Amino acid sequence: MNDQQRVLEFVMAAGEVLLKNGAEVSRTQQTMEIMAKSLGVDSFHGYVLTNGLFASMGSDYGQPAQIRSVPASEVHLGRVEAVNALSRKIAQGQVSLDEAYEELERIKTMPYAPSRDQILACGAGSACFALMFGGIWQDGLIALAVGLGLQVFLLWMGRWGLNKLITKFLGAAFVALATMLLFLTGFGQNMDKAIIGALMPLVPGMALTLGIRDLIMADFLSGTIRMLDALLTAACIACGVGLILGLATMIPGVNV
Repeated sequence: MNDQQRVLEFVMAAGEVLLKNGAEVSRTQQTMEIMAKSLGVDSFHGYVLTNGLFASMGSDYGQPAQIRSVPASEVHLGRVEAVNALSRKIAQGQVSLDEAYEELERIKTMPYAPSRDQILACGAGSACFALMFGGIWQDGLIALAVGLGLQVFLLWMGRWGLNKLITKFLGAAFVALATMLLFLTGFGQNMDKAIIGALMPLVPGMALTLGIRDLIMADFLSGTIRMLDALLTAACIACGVGLILGLATMIPGVNV
């Protein structure tokens, strides 16, 4: 592998890490261009989509080029920040290509937050959202319990490699069912506030935000893809909750 091919391989790998872990399309493309130029490539052409990378070096026939498919995965903003930090070091000439390769491999293996922290964060966030939307403290406690259970449920489903939309649908159904069962004990006052609070960890806020930003930056294809992803996810959440509440209304004596 010659130098140009090695640089292209590294830049594509760095772009893949950024895109896979939640980086913006425009920022990913800009970072790839900065890395390539800093590593001595004068003519770099890159094009980034929400789930794909396209890049070539030079304009002559036979110059290296690559295409990579980037499947959706769990967001890890720590990896994004680490690649950005590596990019700045490369631009300042502080690391060689070999050292950059080693650092990128370390970034790829950065672990996610421990399951315990994810569960606690989901429960605390659910409780705070329930209170923020107007629930009383009892509603917050119910949202806390449901949020803790939701993250355990999501971690369990993650082992099966289910489609994201199916996971959101089942997670929303779990939230509605668990909240309704807890309210049947007579504890709590506003079931809707507790459900909304516990649903917030499922809301596709990042996809929606990045989609709007991509559209503003004139990345219309990537923005449309992200917006469609957010809308489909929201529809699955609504269907999951609606299914449980709809079935509950068919049970005599149950008020929802």
